[in-house]
Amino acid sequence: MFNESFSIVIVESQPLMRSALNTTLSAEGMTILAVLANSEQVVRTASILTPNLILFSLSIPGWDDLQVISTLRKELPSVLILALVTGEFREQEQAAQEHGAHMVLTKTVPRSELIKTVKRLKKFQFVDF
Repeated sequence: MFNESFSIVIVESQPLMRSALNTTLSAEGMTILAVLANSEQVVRTASILTPNLILFSLSIPGWDDLQVISTLRKELPSVLILALVTGEFREQEQAAQEHGAHMVLTKTVPRSELIKTVKRLKKFQFVDF
C-alpha cells in the first residue's frame, strides 16, 4: 500500500480494462481521480485535476494518441505518463517514449508488474525526466 496519496488519471478505451485498472490501482491505495474512455478530454481533465500520473492506454494503432502524449508533456511537465501499448507493433513502444511517455508497458503485463512500475514511478515523481 502507498503511505502517501498518489493520484492517477486512467485513459483506456476498453470498459473491462478500465474497470480492472481502476480496481487494481485503488486496491493498492492509489487515488484514481478520473477514468476516461478516450484521449479527447485527457489534457483538459489532467490540467484541472493535476494527477501525479496519467496511465495512458494507446489505441490500436494509437498513432493519434501519440500527439496527445506530446501535448501532455508540454502542458503538464511535472505529470508522469505511463503508456500501455498493445505490443503488436514494436515501433509503438519507441514512438510512445519519443513523444514523451516516461515508461511504456504492454497491456498484457501481469498486474504485479504494473503495480511495481507505478511504485517505481512514484519514487521518481519529482525527478526531471
